[in-house]
Amino acid sequence: MKFSLPGYDWSHLARRFLPWRQKAEAPEEGLANPRLYQEEWRQRLPFVPAGEVGKRLGFGEALSLPRESLGKSLCAWKMELDDFPILRFLYRNFRPRRHLEFGTWQGAGVCCCLESCEATVWTINLYDGEKKPDGQWAYGEPLPADEVKLLWGERQEATGATVLCRTDSLGFIGRLYHKRNLGHRVCQIYCDSRAWCTRNYPSDFFDSALIDGGHTRELVANDTRKALQVVRAGGLLLWHDFCPDAEVVQNCSSTQGVLAAIKADWDWLQSNLSDLFWIEPSWLLVGIKR
Repeated sequence: MKFSLPGYDWSHLARRFLPWRQKAEAPEEGLANPRLYQEEWRQRLPFVPAGEVGKRLGFGEALSLPRESLGKSLCAWKMELDDFPILRFLYRNFRPRRHLEFGTWQGAGVCCCLESCEATVWTINLYDGEKKPDGQWAYGEPLPADEVKLLWGERQEATGATVLCRTDSLGFIGRLYHKRNLGHRVCQIYCDSRAWCTRNYPSDFFDSALIDGGHTRELVANDTRKALQVVRAGGLLLWHDFCPDAEVVQNCSSTQGVLAAIKADWDWLQSNLSDLFWIEPSWLLVGIKR
C-alpha cells in the first residue's frame, strides 16, 4: 500500500502492519553466509517450535499458530497478525498481574495484554515521538478524519477523508486502549526509557515485561537491564523484533539492533536468566528470570 501525500517519506510506514524493509547501516556479522549465520544462533540458544512452547513453560495448553502464519516467510511476518496470537497465549497462560512494556506506540500491544489476562500495564513511550536523522517523523499514518477529530496531537492538514498523523506522539500514544475503554488499567509513562527511574520500584514488582521500544543496540540493552531490575524471579521477559533468520536481518534494521544487544550481553543474560529461547517461527525471544 502506498500513499502520495507531498513532503512525507512513507518508506517505513507503520512497521507493525507492513514488513520492514529499511537497510541498516551496520549489518550483523556473518550475513554473507546465511546458513552459517543461522547455525551460529542455533548453537547459541534453543529454537523452540511454536507447538512446544507451552510444554517448555509448564503451561497446560499448547500454542497453535494461525493457519495464515503457517508456511509464511518471516520477512512477511506482521506483529498484529502473526506475533499477537503468540503473545496472547503467553499472557493468558502466564497470567501476569503487573506487566511492563517498553514502546507503547498507539497501544495495540497494551490491548493485547489487557484483553488476554487481568494485568495492569505500565507502558513507556517518548512523548514527542521518534524522528529520523533528517528530522522527518519516524511513524506516521493516515487515519480517518472522523476518528481523530477529537484527538489532539501533531498532524498535517486533512486530505479528504484522512489526516496524516504522527502516531507515536502525545495525543496518539495509547489511543487504542482508550478507544477500547481500558485506560483504567494502564499506567502511561512519557519519557526516554534511558531516563526512566526504577529506584522506587521493588525488584519483584513486575511479573512480566515486553521490550519493544527503541531498536538500537544501546536502547535494547538499556531496556533489558531496566526490565531485569524490576521483574521478579521466575518472571517472563519478552523481546520483540528478535528473529535470527538471515533474510530478515539483512532487510530489517530493527532486528539487527535487537540481535546485536542480545549477543553483546550474552554472558550477563545467561547469569540472570534460567531459560532463554526463540519461538520458531516468530519475531519473539522468551526469557525467564532466575
